[in-house]
Amino acid sequence: MVKKVNTPNVIKFQSPFERLKLYTTSPDVTLRKAIITQAIIDATNMTETGAAKKLEEEAKSWIFGNSESFKTICHEAEIEPSFVVRITKSIIKLHKEEQSKIRKSL
Repeated sequence: MVKKVNTPNVIKFQSPFERLKLYTTSPDVTLRKAIITQAIIDATNMTETGAAKKLEEEAKSWIFGNSESFKTICHEAEIEPSFVVRITKSIIKLHKEEQSKIRKSL
């Protein structure tokens, strides 16, 4: 019998959108940061099912595809696009390592 372990499919950020308000006074900048935060959350999704997988692929394409819209949103959020790319890659790597550890422990 295979023991099923409930592993998270997405890295959970504690109240990410609320925390954005603490560091920004401009609603426009806060909105852009929220867009980037949601894209990072979507890109770090690791489920293989349905709409979440589609959002993951779209977010990765947007972040890693060097699109003008991504660069524009980053600059309007006062964040370097390369920083967002680095952070997203790091989170994906950490998530994969964690899932690997869990699988090995089974």
